Amino acid sequence: MGLATDQAKRAMAKSRAQKRSGYPVRSSSNHAVGKLRSDNDEEDLRRPSPNAVSPSRFARLLSTPGASLLVLRAFLGVTFTFAGLQKLANPNFFRATAPGSFQQQLQGSILTSPLHHLLNPALHASTPVALVISFGEVAVGLGTLLGLFGRIAAVGGLLLSFSFFLTVSFNDNPYYYGPDIVFLFAWTPFVLSGPGAWSLDALFAKRAARALALLEAATKSGGPAARQRASELERRVFLQKASAAGVVGIAGLVTGGLVAAIGRLVGGSPHSTSAGTIGRGGASSTTSPSTSSQKKSGTTTSTTAGSSGAVRPKGIRIGPASDVPVGGAASFTDPKEGVPALVVQVRTGVFRAFSAVCPHAGCQVQFDQQSDLFICPCHGSEFNGSTGAVQRGPAATGLSSIPVALGSNGQLYVDA
Repeated sequence: MGLATDQAKRAMAKSRAQKRSGYPVRSSSNHAVGKLRSDNDEEDLRRPSPNAVSPSRFARLLSTPGASLLVLRAFLGVTFTFAGLQKLANPNFFRATAPGSFQQQLQGSILTSPLHHLLNPALHASTPVALVISFGEVAVGLGTLLGLFGRIAAVGGLLLSFSFFLTVSFNDNPYYYGPDIVFLFAWTPFVLSGPGAWSLDALFAKRAARALALLEAATKSGGPAARQRASELERRVFLQKASAAGVVGIAGLVTGGLVAAIGRLVGGSPHSTSAGTIGRGGASSTTSPSTSSQKKSGTTTSTTAGSSGAVRPKGIRIGPASDVPVGGAASFTDPKEGVPALVVQVRTGVFRAFSAVCPHAGCQVQFDQQSDLFICPCHGSEFNGSTGAVQRGPAATGLSSIPVALGSNGQLYVDA
C-alpha cells in the first residue's frame, strides 16, 4: 500500500509540472530544454517574420506632408494647363464677334455678375485680358504640376477660380452645380501648406537647409571666409530656383505661342453665324452694355402688316422686317439693355424677339433654323426657337423676351 501511494503522489506531481511548463518533465535536462524553447519562442515573436507585410517605401512617402494630395495636385495642374492651351488654340476666343468669345462672355457676365460695372473696363481691352487669363492658367498649371513656387501658383489658381465663380458660374443654381466653387476650395490645401514633399520646392528647400546649416556652423566658428562661402551657397540655391522658374516660364510661353499659331492655321476662317444683322447701320449699331439687370420675363408681342394700320408702334425701330426670313432669325442690339438680341419670324408676319445672352454663363446664343432652337456654343444649352424656353441645360431659365411689333411701313420696333 505504501508503495502504491508513493507512486500515485509522484504521478500527480509530474502531471502538475507538465501543466505549468507545457512540456513533459522527465528529468532536469528536459526541464532545461523546455525553458530554452520558451525563450526561443519569445525571441521569434519579437523577430519579424519573412512573410510579414511591412509598410512599403511608397506608402511611407505617401505619408509625408503633401504627398497624400498628389492626385488632387496632378488634376489641378493638368486641368489648368489644358484650359489655358485650349483657349490659346481657339481663335474665336479672342475674336469679339464670334459666339463664345471672351468679349461676349464678358458682356453677358456684366448683366449677371455681382461685380457689374467693375467688369466694364475689361471690355475695352478684351484681347489683352483674355491673353493674361490664358497664359495665367498655363503658368498656374505648370507650377502646380512641377511643384515650383507651388504656393504662389496655388494662390493664382484660387484667384482665377474665384473670378470665374463671380462671373461665369455665379448664377448656377443650386450653387454646387457650378464647378468653379469646387476649384476654389480645391486650391486651399496648397495655399496653406504648399505642394508637399514631391516637388521642386522641396528639393530646393533641402539645398537651402544645407546652406543654412553651413552658415550657422560658419557663424559659430567665426571664420569670415566660411561665412562668405555659406552665403554664396544660399544665394546660389535661390538663383537655381529662380532660373528653373524662368525656364518653365519660357517653355510655357513658347508652347502657348505654338498652340495659338496652330489654332489660327487650322481654324483661322471667320466664324459664320446662322443669323444676319437686321437694319445694318441703323438702330442696331452696337452700344456699350449697361449695368442694369437683364429683364427675366415679359410678353412678346407680334403684329401683322395688315393689322398695324397707319399707327406706328411704340418703341425704337431696329430695321426692316424683310431682313428676317420666315422660320429664320436676324440679330440686333437691344436698345434698352445694350446687349445682343435675336428676332425670329415664327411664321409669316409673326415676329418674336429674345435676348441672345445665355442666362447660364453669359455666352451669346445662336439660332439654328434647321432644329428651330437657340443653341449656346459654350456649354450646350438649348432654347425653344418660338418661346425662348429652356429645353436642355445647364441653363436653368429661358431667354429673356423682348416685346416686338411690326409697323405698317414694314419696319420692326422694340420697347426701349
